[in-house]
Amino acid sequence: MAAWLVAGLGLGRSAAEEWVRVARYLQDLPHLKFAFGEGRLSWDQMRAASRFATPQTDAAVAADAPSRSVSQLERAARHAAADSAPNRAERSLRWWWEQGGRWLRLSGRLPDDDGALVARALERVADAAPRNPATSLFDPYPIRGADALVEILSSRLADDTNADRATLVVHVGIDALVSAQGCAEVEGGPPLDADTARRLACDARVQVAADGKGVGRTTRRVPPWLARQVRHRDKGCRFPGCERTRWVHAHHLVHWAEGGPTDLGNLVLLCSFHHRLVHEGGWRIAGHPDCALTFLRPDGTLPRFGAHPLRPEVRRRIIDPLIPVGPDPPP
Repeated sequence: MAAWLVAGLGLGRSAAEEWVRVARYLQDLPHLKFAFGEGRLSWDQMRAASRFATPQTDAAVAADAPSRSVSQLERAARHAAADSAPNRAERSLRWWWEQGGRWLRLSGRLPDDDGALVARALERVADAAPRNPATSLFDPYPIRGADALVEILSSRLADDTNADRATLVVHVGIDALVSAQGCAEVEGGPPLDADTARRLACDARVQVAADGKGVGRTTRRVPPWLARQVRHRDKGCRFPGCERTRWVHAHHLVHWAEGGPTDLGNLVLLCSFHHRLVHEGGWRIAGHPDCALTFLRPDGTLPRFGAHPLRPEVRRRIIDPLIPVGPDPPP
Protein backbone atom coordinates (compact mmCIF):
# COMPACT_ATOMS: atom_id res chain seq x y z
CA MET A 1 0.00 0.00 0.00
CA ALA A 2 2.82 2.41 0.84
CA ALA A 3 4.43 1.80 -2.55
CA TRP A 4 1.08 2.46 -4.25
CA LEU A 5 0.76 5.80 -2.44
CA VAL A 6 4.29 6.76 -3.50
CA ALA A 7 3.59 5.97 -7.16
CA GLY A 8 -0.05 7.11 -7.29
CA LEU A 9 -0.03 10.26 -5.17
CA GLY A 10 3.61 11.35 -5.26
CA LEU A 11 4.11 10.98 -1.48
CA GLY A 12 7.47 10.49 0.17
CA ARG A 13 8.16 6.98 1.39
CA SER A 14 8.14 7.84 5.11
CA ALA A 15 4.86 9.78 4.85
CA ALA A 16 3.22 6.94 2.91
CA GLU A 17 4.31 4.34 5.48
CA GLU A 18 2.95 6.50 8.31
CA TRP A 19 -0.40 6.91 6.55
CA VAL A 20 -0.66 3.15 6.15
CA ARG A 21 0.34 2.45 9.77
CA VAL A 22 -2.25 4.85 11.19
CA ALA A 23 -4.98 3.60 8.86
CA ARG A 24 -4.42 0.02 9.98
CA TYR A 25 -4.49 0.98 13.67
CA LEU A 26 -7.75 2.93 13.20
CA GLN A 27 -9.55 -0.23 12.10
CA ASP A 28 -9.53 -1.29 15.77
CA LEU A 29 -9.96 2.22 17.25
CA PRO A 30 -13.46 3.43 16.25
CA HIS A 31 -13.67 6.29 18.80
CA LEU A 32 -10.31 7.73 17.76
CA LYS A 33 -11.27 7.31 14.12
CA PHE A 34 -14.53 9.20 14.69
CA ALA A 35 -12.76 12.04 16.53
CA PHE A 36 -10.31 12.42 13.65
CA GLY A 37 -13.12 12.32 11.09
CA GLU A 38 -14.95 15.08 12.91
CA GLY A 39 -11.86 17.26 12.88
CA ARG A 40 -11.38 17.30 16.65
CA LEU A 41 -7.90 15.80 16.22
CA SER A 42 -5.16 17.06 13.92
CA TRP A 43 -3.09 14.62 11.89
CA ASP A 44 -0.09 15.01 14.23
CA GLN A 45 -2.29 14.38 17.28
CA MET A 46 -3.80 11.32 15.63
CA ARG A 47 -0.39 10.00 14.60
CA ALA A 48 0.90 10.21 18.19
CA ALA A 49 -2.29 8.93 19.86
CA SER A 50 -2.48 5.89 17.58
CA ARG A 51 0.84 4.71 19.00
CA PHE A 52 -0.48 4.07 22.51
CA ALA A 53 -4.28 3.74 22.18
CA THR A 54 -5.67 0.21 22.42
CA PRO A 55 -9.19 -1.16 21.82
CA GLN A 56 -9.65 -1.09 25.61
CA THR A 57 -8.51 2.55 26.01
CA ASP A 58 -9.85 3.83 22.69
CA ALA A 59 -12.79 5.80 24.11
CA ALA A 60 -10.74 7.40 26.90
CA VAL A 61 -7.90 8.42 24.56
CA ALA A 62 -10.37 9.84 22.01
CA ALA A 63 -11.97 11.99 24.72
CA ASP A 64 -8.67 13.19 26.20
CA ALA A 65 -6.43 13.61 23.12
CA PRO A 66 -8.06 16.78 21.66
CA SER A 67 -7.04 18.74 24.78
CA ARG A 68 -3.45 17.49 24.66
CA SER A 69 -0.61 19.01 22.63
CA VAL A 70 1.31 16.93 20.13
CA SER A 71 4.38 16.85 22.39
CA GLN A 72 2.28 15.61 25.32
CA LEU A 73 0.79 12.84 23.21
CA GLU A 74 4.21 11.83 21.87
CA ARG A 75 5.50 11.72 25.45
CA ALA A 76 2.61 9.45 26.42
CA ALA A 77 3.44 7.20 23.47
CA ARG A 78 7.06 6.92 24.63
CA HIS A 79 5.98 6.09 28.19
CA ALA A 80 3.59 3.43 26.94
CA ALA A 81 6.36 1.85 24.89
CA ALA A 82 8.63 1.76 27.95
CA ASP A 83 6.13 -0.27 29.97
CA SER A 84 6.86 -3.44 27.98
CA ALA A 85 9.88 -5.22 26.57
CA PRO A 86 10.92 -3.89 23.15
CA ASN A 87 9.65 -5.77 20.15
CA ARG A 88 12.81 -6.91 18.38
CA ALA A 89 10.91 -7.15 15.11
CA GLU A 90 10.72 -3.33 15.12
CA ARG A 91 14.49 -2.78 15.03
CA SER A 92 15.57 -0.85 11.96
CA LEU A 93 18.33 1.19 10.38
CA ARG A 94 17.89 3.41 7.34
CA TRP A 95 20.26 5.71 5.52
CA TRP A 96 19.84 8.23 2.74
CA TRP A 97 21.79 10.97 0.99
CA GLU A 98 21.11 14.68 1.50
CA GLN A 99 22.19 17.96 -0.11
CA GLY A 100 22.88 16.55 -3.51
CA GLY A 101 24.50 13.41 -2.17
CA ARG A 102 27.19 15.14 -0.11
CA TRP A 103 25.99 13.99 3.33
CA LEU A 104 24.79 10.59 4.48
CA ARG A 105 22.05 10.64 7.11
CA LEU A 106 21.39 7.66 9.39
CA SER A 107 18.22 6.94 11.31
CA GLY A 108 17.27 3.82 13.19
CA ARG A 109 16.54 2.17 16.48
CA LEU A 110 17.77 -0.89 18.34
CA PRO A 111 16.40 -2.73 21.37
CA ASP A 112 18.06 -1.91 24.67
CA ASP A 113 20.65 -4.70 24.77
CA ASP A 114 21.80 -4.25 21.16
CA GLY A 115 21.76 -0.49 21.57
CA ALA A 116 23.99 -0.67 24.63
CA LEU A 117 26.46 -2.85 22.69
CA VAL A 118 26.63 -0.44 19.75
CA ALA A 119 26.96 2.58 22.03
CA ARG A 120 29.80 0.93 23.94
CA ALA A 121 31.71 0.08 20.75
CA LEU A 122 31.40 3.64 19.46
CA GLU A 123 32.46 5.08 22.82
CA ARG A 124 35.57 2.88 22.96
CA VAL A 125 36.79 3.95 19.52
CA ALA A 126 35.80 7.61 20.02
CA ASP A 127 37.59 7.81 23.39
CA ALA A 128 40.80 6.52 21.78
CA ALA A 129 40.84 9.22 19.08
CA PRO A 130 44.01 11.39 19.18
CA ARG A 131 44.10 15.15 19.37
CA ASN A 132 43.57 17.18 16.24
CA PRO A 133 47.10 18.18 15.12
CA ALA A 134 45.82 21.47 13.71
CA THR A 135 44.35 22.67 17.02
CA SER A 136 46.15 20.47 19.59
CA LEU A 137 42.68 19.84 21.03
CA PHE A 138 40.31 16.91 20.93
CA ASP A 139 37.57 17.24 18.34
CA PRO A 140 34.01 17.57 19.73
CA TYR A 141 32.59 14.24 20.81
CA PRO A 142 29.94 14.05 18.03
CA ILE A 143 32.75 14.38 15.46
CA ARG A 144 34.78 11.63 17.15
CA GLY A 145 31.64 9.47 17.24
CA ALA A 146 31.17 9.87 13.48
CA ASP A 147 34.83 8.99 12.88
CA ALA A 148 34.44 5.96 15.16
CA LEU A 149 31.56 4.60 13.09
CA VAL A 150 33.58 4.97 9.87
CA GLU A 151 36.60 3.25 11.46
CA ILE A 152 34.58 0.29 12.72
CA LEU A 153 32.85 -0.29 9.39
CA SER A 154 36.08 0.19 7.39
CA SER A 155 37.71 -2.54 9.47
CA ARG A 156 34.76 -4.83 8.81
CA LEU A 157 35.00 -4.33 5.04
CA ALA A 158 38.78 -4.87 5.10
CA ASP A 159 38.28 -8.28 6.78
CA ASP A 160 35.60 -9.43 4.31
CA THR A 161 36.57 -12.68 2.58
CA ASN A 162 34.76 -11.67 -0.61
CA ALA A 163 36.87 -8.73 -1.72
CA ASP A 164 34.86 -8.04 -4.89
CA ARG A 165 31.51 -7.70 -3.11
CA ALA A 166 33.09 -5.64 -0.33
CA THR A 167 34.67 -3.20 -2.76
CA LEU A 168 33.51 0.42 -2.81
CA VAL A 169 33.12 1.13 -6.54
CA VAL A 170 33.87 4.67 -7.72
CA HIS A 171 33.24 5.65 -11.35
CA VAL A 172 35.71 8.31 -12.44
CA GLY A 173 36.87 9.60 -15.80
CA ILE A 174 40.53 9.48 -16.72
CA ASP A 175 40.65 13.31 -16.87
CA ALA A 176 39.64 13.59 -13.20
CA LEU A 177 42.49 11.28 -12.17
CA VAL A 178 45.12 12.87 -14.36
CA SER A 179 44.31 16.58 -14.13
CA ALA A 180 41.95 16.75 -11.12
CA GLN A 181 39.27 18.26 -13.37
CA GLY A 182 35.68 17.06 -13.19
CA CYS A 183 34.13 14.75 -10.63
CA ALA A 184 33.59 11.09 -9.77
CA GLU A 185 30.60 9.15 -8.47
CA VAL A 186 30.28 6.36 -5.92
CA GLU A 187 28.21 3.50 -7.32
CA GLY A 188 24.84 3.76 -5.63
CA GLY A 189 26.02 6.80 -3.71
CA PRO A 190 27.08 10.44 -3.96
CA PRO A 191 29.27 12.36 -6.38
CA LEU A 192 32.85 13.07 -5.32
CA ASP A 193 35.21 15.88 -6.21
CA ALA A 194 38.29 15.03 -8.25
CA ASP A 195 40.74 15.47 -5.35
CA THR A 196 38.84 12.95 -3.22
CA ALA A 197 38.82 10.48 -6.11
CA ARG A 198 42.58 10.88 -6.53
CA ARG A 199 43.09 10.24 -2.79
CA LEU A 200 41.01 7.06 -2.94
CA ALA A 201 42.97 5.89 -5.99
CA CYS A 202 46.26 6.01 -4.06
CA ASP A 203 45.77 2.55 -2.54
CA ALA A 204 42.79 1.25 -4.52
CA ARG A 205 42.40 -1.37 -7.19
CA VAL A 206 41.94 0.57 -10.43
CA GLN A 207 40.10 -1.15 -13.25
CA VAL A 208 40.03 0.54 -16.65
CA ALA A 209 36.72 0.13 -18.50
CA ALA A 210 35.84 1.70 -21.83
CA ASP A 211 32.20 2.51 -22.45
CA GLY A 212 31.19 -0.10 -24.98
CA LYS A 213 28.25 -2.16 -26.12
CA GLY A 214 28.81 -5.31 -24.12
CA VAL A 215 29.44 -8.93 -25.01
CA GLY A 216 26.71 -9.34 -27.63
CA ARG A 217 25.58 -12.91 -28.19
CA THR A 218 28.68 -14.39 -26.58
CA THR A 219 26.90 -15.16 -23.30
CA ARG A 220 23.57 -14.53 -21.60
CA ARG A 221 25.27 -13.89 -18.25
CA VAL A 222 26.02 -10.23 -17.56
CA PRO A 223 29.74 -9.90 -16.65
CA PRO A 224 30.59 -7.83 -13.54
CA TRP A 225 32.14 -4.95 -15.51
CA LEU A 226 28.98 -4.60 -17.64
CA ALA A 227 26.70 -4.93 -14.59
CA ARG A 228 28.55 -2.00 -12.99
CA GLN A 229 27.86 0.14 -16.08
CA VAL A 230 24.16 -0.77 -15.97
CA ARG A 231 23.94 0.08 -12.25
CA HIS A 232 25.80 3.34 -12.83
CA ARG A 233 23.34 4.37 -15.53
CA ASP A 234 20.03 3.21 -13.99
CA LYS A 235 20.74 3.83 -10.26
CA GLY A 236 17.98 1.34 -9.34
CA CYS A 237 14.76 -0.24 -10.57
CA ARG A 238 13.48 1.66 -13.63
CA PHE A 239 9.77 0.96 -13.01
CA PRO A 240 8.04 4.31 -12.37
CA GLY A 241 7.57 4.98 -8.65
CA CYS A 242 9.86 2.15 -7.52
CA GLU A 243 12.64 3.30 -5.20
CA ARG A 244 14.53 0.04 -4.82
CA THR A 245 18.25 0.31 -5.43
CA ARG A 246 19.33 -3.04 -3.97
CA TRP A 247 18.54 -6.62 -4.95
CA VAL A 248 17.88 -5.58 -8.53
CA HIS A 249 18.31 -7.71 -11.64
CA ALA A 250 19.69 -6.90 -15.09
CA HIS A 251 16.80 -7.65 -17.44
CA HIS A 252 17.19 -8.25 -21.20
CA LEU A 253 14.68 -6.01 -23.01
CA VAL A 254 14.82 -8.41 -25.94
CA HIS A 255 15.06 -11.86 -24.36
CA TRP A 256 18.23 -13.85 -24.93
CA ALA A 257 16.19 -16.75 -26.35
CA GLU A 258 14.74 -14.36 -28.94
CA GLY A 259 18.14 -13.15 -30.13
CA GLY A 260 18.64 -10.28 -27.69
CA PRO A 261 22.29 -9.38 -27.02
CA THR A 262 23.92 -8.89 -23.63
CA ASP A 263 24.69 -5.26 -24.37
CA LEU A 264 24.28 -2.03 -22.43
CA GLY A 265 21.48 -0.92 -24.77
CA ASN A 266 19.49 -4.12 -24.16
CA LEU A 267 19.80 -4.27 -20.36
CA VAL A 268 17.75 -2.49 -17.72
CA LEU A 269 17.59 -2.82 -13.93
CA LEU A 270 14.39 -4.18 -12.36
CA CYS A 271 13.68 -5.23 -8.80
CA SER A 272 12.50 -8.80 -8.25
CA PHE A 273 8.82 -7.77 -8.01
CA HIS A 274 8.77 -5.81 -11.27
CA HIS A 275 10.99 -8.38 -12.95
CA ARG A 276 8.30 -11.00 -12.29
CA LEU A 277 5.68 -8.50 -13.47
CA VAL A 278 7.37 -8.39 -16.88
CA HIS A 279 8.02 -12.12 -17.28
CA GLU A 280 5.09 -13.82 -15.54
CA GLY A 281 2.70 -10.86 -15.46
CA GLY A 282 2.75 -10.08 -19.18
CA TRP A 283 3.84 -6.45 -18.90
CA ARG A 284 5.95 -5.03 -21.75
CA ILE A 285 8.71 -2.40 -21.87
CA ALA A 286 9.13 -0.04 -24.80
CA GLY A 287 11.87 2.48 -25.47
CA HIS A 288 15.64 2.63 -25.05
CA PRO A 289 17.24 2.46 -21.56
CA ASP A 290 19.45 5.47 -22.33
CA CYS A 291 16.29 7.57 -22.71
CA ALA A 292 12.73 7.09 -21.49
CA LEU A 293 11.13 3.70 -20.96
CA THR A 294 7.40 3.04 -21.21
CA PHE A 295 5.81 0.22 -19.22
CA LEU A 296 2.64 -1.21 -20.75
CA ARG A 297 0.00 -3.42 -19.16
CA PRO A 298 -0.69 -6.87 -20.66
CA ASP A 299 -3.60 -5.36 -22.62
CA GLY A 300 -1.29 -2.72 -24.11
CA THR A 301 -2.71 0.21 -22.16
CA LEU A 302 -0.50 2.81 -20.49
CA PRO A 303 -0.86 3.04 -16.67
CA ARG A 304 -1.16 6.44 -15.05
CA PHE A 305 1.57 7.48 -12.63
CA GLY A 306 1.66 10.52 -10.39
CA ALA A 307 -0.99 12.53 -8.63
CA HIS A 308 -4.45 12.70 -10.20
CA PRO A 309 -5.90 16.13 -11.02
CA LEU A 310 -8.98 17.43 -9.24
CA ARG A 311 -12.33 16.40 -10.65
CA PRO A 312 -14.01 19.26 -12.56
CA GLU A 313 -16.78 19.73 -10.00
CA VAL A 314 -14.24 19.87 -7.15
CA ARG A 315 -12.08 22.35 -9.02
CA ARG A 316 -15.09 24.63 -9.64
CA ARG A 317 -15.91 24.58 -5.94
CA ILE A 318 -12.40 25.03 -4.49
CA ILE A 319 -9.96 26.45 -7.04
CA ASP A 320 -12.01 28.66 -9.36
CA PRO A 321 -13.22 31.02 -6.59
CA LEU A 322 -9.56 31.67 -5.70
CA ILE A 323 -8.56 32.80 -9.20
CA PRO A 324 -8.38 36.61 -9.24
CA VAL A 325 -10.66 38.34 -11.68
CA GLY A 326 -9.23 41.36 -13.49
CA PRO A 327 -10.99 44.74 -13.68
CA ASP A 328 -13.74 45.23 -16.19
CA PRO A 329 -12.52 46.60 -19.54
CA PRO A 330 -13.12 50.33 -20.05
CA PRO A 331 -16.31 51.22 -21.95
